[in-house]
Amino acid sequence: MKSYEQFLADLAVRESSGRYDVENQYGYLGKYQIGKLALIDSGYYRQDGKNNNEFLDKFWTGKDGVKSKADFLTMPEAQENAIREYMKVQWRYCIHDNLDRFLGQSKHGCEITISGLLAGAHLCGEPELNKFFKRDHYIPTDGNKVSIMTYIQKFAGYDTPFCPRKKLTGIQKNKQRQTIAYQIDRQAWVSVSEAIAMVKNSEVDGVVVTRKCGTIFLKTPPDQTKANNLGEVASI
Repeated sequence: MKSYEQFLADLAVRESSGRYDVENQYGYLGKYQIGKLALIDSGYYRQDGKNNNEFLDKFWTGKDGVKSKADFLTMPEAQENAIREYMKVQWRYCIHDNLDRFLGQSKHGCEITISGLLAGAHLCGEPELNKFFKRDHYIPTDGNKVSIMTYIQKFAGYDTPFCPRKKLTGIQKNKQRQTIAYQIDRQAWVSVSEAIAMVKNSEVDGVVVTRKCGTIFLKTPPDQTKANNLGEVASI
């Protein structure tokens, strides 16, 4: 499997031929052709109330010493840091929209992988990637009419530092029928507090943290079925 570093290198070649000093006709910047929204997500620029790629010096945050567009275009380290931070944010968006449940499936003939999702989100934005999966015949493109499927397919199968959410597969209770541990992915057992922390960090799918009579516990969201109730999960 190709590495995450190779994924970013290949993405850069596709975006800018690997050049840090490039600005395209739509105002996307640098080696990875990063726009304003991506720079906001990665902490380099503040909201300025305008939905475009026009940059004003006063809205740059100074992160990594970047105080202007000219700075960003001449600072390779800042661009490398920005794309890595942006990919982290993109993956959190993908998790929030439950796109990890499509991993291993096929969409319009494209195998769905984590690196492919990240590339698709980079091309068109995660909201458009979400629509691609939620609408049967919707295939977004970028300003150059490149289809999101091109990126999902071209950048499939690279290694990444990200992973899909885990599943809760078992419950352990004491003699008083109080839950004392949860099993994750039919492997390790974790304490209730550890499981709650994992859910809060979006590491576990299909359950939420709730509180009743001062006790914090896990439950499945209401979905009109008993098949995935925690009471139906294997109990030991």
